[in-house]
Amino acid sequence: MSRIQLKIQGVTDITATHAASLLILTDVAEQRQLSIVCDEIMRHEFGIRRGKYHGEKETRQEVAEIMKYTLPETMSAIIKYMTDLQLAVVIVSVYDGQYRAVIEDRKTGTAFPIRVSDGALLCYADAHIPLYIEESLWERQSVPYMGQDARGVAMPLNTLSMEMLEQALQRSIEEERYELAKQLKDEINRRGERR
Repeated sequence: MSRIQLKIQGVTDITATHAASLLILTDVAEQRQLSIVCDEIMRHEFGIRRGKYHGEKETRQEVAEIMKYTLPETMSAIIKYMTDLQLAVVIVSVYDGQYRAVIEDRKTGTAFPIRVSDGALLCYADAHIPLYIEESLWERQSVPYMGQDARGVAMPLNTLSMEMLEQALQRSIEEERYELAKQLKDEINRRGERR
């Protein structure tokens, strides 16, 4: 199967009132993007690694020192030191509003499931571990990349949680956006049929 290598562009809030954030991934050429819903913890983890920690100078230095000993960085160092594994994180599917990923040994093809946000964090902590997505999934799920300063992010409905779908449905009805409401209702019904 063909794969597309991804770059991590950053993490952004979904809305000012929602606790979830979006991890923005692009292809290497930065032509298209994929948005992954992640929690506040992941937003914080990516933020401190990208130097977005806003604290006193002494605290920032302490955080930088602690980052050397966090799980992704430490596990990466152990793997490089003790094995000849050639790892990659691969986004393989989307099911029930969540992307599915695996950590794969590129030599043997052995794969272990992992949350996409955790896999991306591992790739960010170790530049030698690439992040990929299956090409057919990329073609279905990605949208044009508008740059880091773009307002708003387009997302496929099949990547939203039921809670987010229901909130969006209510908001679209209130705003009299009936075509969007129909699409949201269809996605909610489709998921209900699978259960």
